[in-house]
Amino acid sequence: MKFPKLRKGDLILIVVLIIIGVCAITYTTLFARRAEQGKRVIVEIDGQVVREFSLSEEVESVRFDTPHGYNILNIADNRVRISEADCPDKLCVLTGWRQQVGQVIVCLPHRLIVRIVGDNGGAGEQLDGVTY
Repeated sequence: MKFPKLRKGDLILIVVLIIIGVCAITYTTLFARRAEQGKRVIVEIDGQVVREFSLSEEVESVRFDTPHGYNILNIADNRVRISEADCPDKLCVLTGWRQQVGQVIVCLPHRLIVRIVGDNGGAGEQLDGVTY
Protein backbone atom coordinates (compact mmCIF):
# COMPACT_ATOMS: atom_id res chain seq x y z
CA MET A 1 0.00 0.00 0.00
CA LYS A 2 1.39 3.37 -0.96
CA PHE A 3 0.94 6.36 1.35
CA PRO A 4 0.55 9.86 -0.08
CA LYS A 5 3.29 12.41 0.55
CA LEU A 6 2.86 14.80 3.44
CA ARG A 7 2.26 18.36 2.37
CA LYS A 8 3.42 21.54 4.07
CA GLY A 9 -0.02 22.05 5.68
CA ASP A 10 0.04 18.50 7.08
CA LEU A 11 3.41 19.10 8.75
CA ILE A 12 2.26 22.41 10.22
CA LEU A 13 -0.85 20.72 11.64
CA ILE A 14 1.23 17.92 13.20
CA VAL A 15 3.65 20.41 14.79
CA VAL A 16 0.79 22.54 16.17
CA LEU A 17 -0.92 19.46 17.66
CA ILE A 18 2.34 18.34 19.29
CA ILE A 19 2.87 21.81 20.79
CA ILE A 20 -0.70 21.87 22.14
CA GLY A 21 -0.22 18.40 23.65
CA VAL A 22 3.06 19.34 25.34
CA CYS A 23 1.51 22.55 26.73
CA ALA A 24 -1.51 20.64 28.07
CA ILE A 25 0.67 18.03 29.78
CA THR A 26 2.93 20.71 31.26
CA TYR A 27 0.00 22.75 32.57
CA THR A 28 -1.68 19.70 34.07
CA THR A 29 1.53 18.60 35.77
CA LEU A 30 2.21 22.02 37.27
CA PHE A 31 -1.41 22.48 38.35
CA ALA A 32 -1.48 19.06 40.02
CA ARG A 33 1.71 19.82 41.95
CA ARG A 34 0.27 23.06 43.31
CA ALA A 35 -2.90 21.23 44.37
CA GLU A 36 -0.82 18.66 46.30
CA GLN A 37 0.21 21.26 48.88
CA GLY A 38 -2.09 21.88 51.81
CA LYS A 39 -4.82 19.34 51.13
CA ARG A 40 -7.26 18.98 53.98
CA VAL A 41 -10.07 16.55 54.70
CA ILE A 42 -13.26 18.07 56.09
CA VAL A 43 -15.88 15.82 57.68
CA GLU A 44 -19.43 17.18 57.92
CA ILE A 45 -22.45 15.63 59.62
CA ASP A 46 -25.85 17.22 59.00
CA GLY A 47 -24.09 20.15 57.30
CA GLN A 48 -21.91 20.96 60.33
CA VAL A 49 -18.12 20.57 60.19
CA VAL A 50 -17.24 18.11 62.95
CA ARG A 51 -13.58 17.41 62.19
CA GLU A 52 -10.70 18.45 59.92
CA PHE A 53 -7.58 16.48 59.08
CA SER A 54 -4.50 17.09 56.99
CA LEU A 55 -4.39 14.62 54.12
CA SER A 56 -0.68 14.12 54.78
CA GLU A 57 -1.22 12.73 58.29
CA GLU A 58 -1.73 9.01 58.83
CA VAL A 59 -5.04 8.29 60.56
CA GLU A 60 -5.64 4.57 61.01
CA SER A 61 -9.30 4.80 61.91
CA VAL A 62 -11.66 7.41 63.30
CA ARG A 63 -15.23 6.50 64.11
CA PHE A 64 -18.00 9.00 63.47
CA ASP A 65 -21.26 8.21 65.24
CA THR A 66 -24.44 9.89 64.05
CA PRO A 67 -28.04 9.44 65.19
CA HIS A 68 -28.47 7.29 62.07
CA GLY A 69 -25.42 5.00 62.38
CA TYR A 70 -21.62 5.02 62.25
CA ASN A 71 -18.81 5.43 59.69
CA ILE A 72 -15.11 4.66 60.09
CA LEU A 73 -12.68 6.95 58.24
CA ASN A 74 -9.09 6.08 57.26
CA ILE A 75 -6.35 8.38 55.95
CA ALA A 76 -3.15 6.85 54.55
CA ASP A 77 -0.66 7.69 51.78
CA ASN A 78 -2.34 11.08 51.11
CA ARG A 79 -5.68 9.33 50.47
CA VAL A 80 -8.93 9.08 52.41
CA ARG A 81 -11.73 6.51 52.50
CA ILE A 82 -14.64 5.22 54.53
CA SER A 83 -13.58 1.68 55.43
CA GLU A 84 -16.68 0.61 57.34
CA ALA A 85 -20.27 1.77 57.80
CA ASP A 86 -23.56 0.30 58.94
CA CYS A 87 -25.68 1.96 56.26
CA PRO A 88 -27.81 -0.39 54.13
CA ASP A 89 -26.26 0.32 50.70
CA LYS A 90 -22.62 0.93 51.76
CA LEU A 91 -22.02 3.24 48.79
CA CYS A 92 -19.67 5.32 50.94
CA VAL A 93 -17.49 2.24 51.49
CA LEU A 94 -17.67 1.24 47.82
CA THR A 95 -16.52 4.74 46.80
CA GLY A 96 -13.01 3.71 47.81
CA TRP A 97 -9.94 5.91 48.16
CA ARG A 98 -10.12 9.61 47.25
CA GLN A 99 -7.08 11.89 46.94
CA GLN A 100 -7.78 14.85 44.65
CA VAL A 101 -9.00 18.29 45.69
CA GLY A 102 -12.74 18.53 45.08
CA GLN A 103 -13.48 14.83 45.48
CA VAL A 104 -16.10 13.80 48.03
CA ILE A 105 -17.38 10.73 49.81
CA VAL A 106 -21.04 10.89 50.80
CA CYS A 107 -23.10 8.67 53.08
CA LEU A 108 -26.68 9.85 52.60
CA PRO A 109 -28.33 7.58 55.22
CA HIS A 110 -25.96 8.95 57.90
CA ARG A 111 -25.87 12.50 56.46
CA LEU A 112 -22.06 12.40 56.43
CA ILE A 113 -19.88 14.16 53.84
CA VAL A 114 -16.10 13.84 53.55
CA ARG A 115 -14.57 16.55 51.32
CA ILE A 116 -11.01 17.16 50.17
CA VAL A 117 -10.15 20.86 49.92
CA GLY A 118 -6.97 22.72 49.00
CA ASP A 119 -5.17 25.78 50.36
CA ASN A 120 -7.96 28.12 49.33
CA GLY A 121 -10.43 26.37 51.66
CA GLY A 122 -12.83 25.32 48.94
CA ALA A 123 -13.00 28.61 47.04
CA GLY A 124 -12.99 28.02 43.33
CA GLU A 125 -14.30 24.49 43.70
CA GLN A 126 -17.75 25.37 42.48
CA LEU A 127 -19.64 23.45 39.84
CA ASP A 128 -18.52 24.20 36.34
CA GLY A 129 -19.95 23.44 32.91
CA VAL A 130 -18.39 19.98 32.83
CA THR A 131 -19.51 19.01 36.33
CA TYR A 132 -23.01 20.34 35.85
